[in-house]
Amino acid sequence: MRWWGGVGLATIVAGLGCLLLEIPGLNTTWFLFGWVGALVVLDACIATRGPSFLVGRRRELLAMGVFSMAYWTVYEQLNLRLENWYYVFVPRSDVWQALYGGLAFATVLPACFFPAELLRVYGVWTNWAVRPLRVSRALEAFLLVFGALCIVLPMVAPQQCFWMVWGAPLGIPLVINRRVGAQSLLRDLELGQPGRLARLLAGGLIAGGLWESLNFWAHTKWVYTVPGFETGKIFEMPWLGFVGFPVLSVASFSLYALWCHIARGGRHWELADDVQPIVRSTHRAVAMAALLVFSVTATLVPLTPAITVRPTLSDIDSLSLRQRQRLRQSQWSTPERLAVANPFVVEAETGVPRSALAPSWHYAQMMVHRGMGDVGARWLAQRDILTIAELGESDADALVAQLTPEEMQSLGIREDHIRVWVWGARGGVLRR
Repeated sequence: MRWWGGVGLATIVAGLGCLLLEIPGLNTTWFLFGWVGALVVLDACIATRGPSFLVGRRRELLAMGVFSMAYWTVYEQLNLRLENWYYVFVPRSDVWQALYGGLAFATVLPACFFPAELLRVYGVWTNWAVRPLRVSRALEAFLLVFGALCIVLPMVAPQQCFWMVWGAPLGIPLVINRRVGAQSLLRDLELGQPGRLARLLAGGLIAGGLWESLNFWAHTKWVYTVPGFETGKIFEMPWLGFVGFPVLSVASFSLYALWCHIARGGRHWELADDVQPIVRSTHRAVAMAALLVFSVTATLVPLTPAITVRPTLSDIDSLSLRQRQRLRQSQWSTPERLAVANPFVVEAETGVPRSALAPSWHYAQMMVHRGMGDVGARWLAQRDILTIAELGESDADALVAQLTPEEMQSLGIREDHIRVWVWGARGGVLRR
């Protein structure tokens, strides 16, 4: 591993320290610390056998990151219809939200491609040969129709066809790439060389495991609400959902290869350094038109279905201004710290009376639980559910029946959010 791998490891340790010590503000950045650090470590390992992205292929990394932001933003917009995940404890500042989200989105494609590239430079499956696949017109027609259906059906019937959205960028680019001479997985199979496809599938699974493990412990995180898979999860992800990560990796490669062919004259990170791509004016025109369409769409449609921002002590009404000031000057300066504190110790060290601490402690726990924040905790308090134990004993269907359309619109609370809160509270245990 090259020297910058140590920087990546230090970044992971720093993020973990911020999380475990509950450092205000920084404790919500664990996922970025952990994920960026992991990518730096992967790149340092790649550099032991091949060219590094951070050192030798910065232009390719920049192109990959820019495309990744646009690519994942489209998925976020699709999710506004699918409602398969949502975000909690996002930064309160719109600027920080944009920076945090932009950096996170920029790492999606590197996350899929770095593990595959690491496998490649170490020679994994590079000489694997199988019987060549005969690519017929019927197979191409099937892929084109399947790709089109993966775009249309999830929007028409999201409850039944949500899973098809991950195949949307797969079928059509597979066929086009083979036809126009772009980097093509279909052509690889036609030549009897499945190694690149296998590495992308394995890389996607590795990336998915890292993604979900880092997200599970984070404060600022995503929570899944996939129909029919509310339970039986590994970390936050339904176990069957891990199948989607290899598909995402292959689909991302296919669409990115097509984009490179159109907008960059074929320049691609896997090509030799001495290959000089030809970027025609028509390529640039198509690329700029696509970028313009995306920019307008992104401006008109919200990017993320976030329902809660990071809570503060100011959200706790049972505390007076003076009591909040005392807590802020102590080690229990945030709801995250207060939620796991011993109220008797807090009373002894801050002088805040137990009569104010008891409801405040419970409210802090409610805000932290499953990331429901002040919005969810306040909505439940209006229904006399004040503690995690009371929430765990509640009937999810009965609570859902009390949610009005006006509250869904104004508060952003959905039926599946309530079920996540209740199921997470079973046994009276606080869950982040």
